[in-house]
Amino acid sequence: MKEKPLITVILPVRNCAETLADCLFSLLKQSYENLEIIAIDDFSIDNSMAILRSFKRKDKRLRIYKNVKSYGLAVTLNRLIKKTKGSFIAFMDPADISKLERLAKQYRFLVKNPEFVAVGSQCTFISETGKKIGKSNFPMENSAIYQNPLHGISMQFETVLINKLMLPKDILRFNIGSNPFIYSDIFMKIIPYGKFANLPQVLHYHRNHPKTYISEIRSNILSLIKLLIKSKALYDYQAPIRSFFTPLIKSA
Repeated sequence: MKEKPLITVILPVRNCAETLADCLFSLLKQSYENLEIIAIDDFSIDNSMAILRSFKRKDKRLRIYKNVKSYGLAVTLNRLIKKTKGSFIAFMDPADISKLERLAKQYRFLVKNPEFVAVGSQCTFISETGKKIGKSNFPMENSAIYQNPLHGISMQFETVLINKLMLPKDILRFNIGSNPFIYSDIFMKIIPYGKFANLPQVLHYHRNHPKTYISEIRSNILSLIKLLIKSKALYDYQAPIRSFFTPLIKSA
């Protein structure tokens, strides 16, 4: 029987000792077994690196590295991307938990729908203590996601699986200057290369409040406008300007 393609899960780690073990358990127990998990510790000052070493001793699919100083999220993500070997790339937050069938279901979707470059899922939002505080209602169709491809609004980046074979080399590079829209910037970069979708099932637990994303947009409106201008100029983004600001209009 032919072995399934390798999926690489990239995991940036920074001072997350309280949640990291649950995160790693959920990844290493995935029903899709042909995977590698690459974690880079961004110079944590807590027990995060010790936890990574403990899990690595038990499962060689986990590869771990440590930054010599704290470089921040964007640089750490770029270092992770360079180390990937898989044909598919999944993203993960060390505070989150994925359901055990997440990667298998997303992989099956991408194989059955070769015109799609990325697929996310619905997620349950949980508090720092693990209490359920909300559930996503992300659009499932490409047309709806295209109108407003923002992290936390149309897709949760940490739920996404990307078919790397559909992308040019080095397109998955995070822009240090695009904070707090570094994930949205990546969405805009890969939109020209295929369709996007979200599965209807909840396959992920994300440790954040859903209203956080609207607050970030309101607090960084100039950065959002810059992202829109760049996307139209460089990535041939063609949705109406009004649709890009739909979350602010709806929440007003």
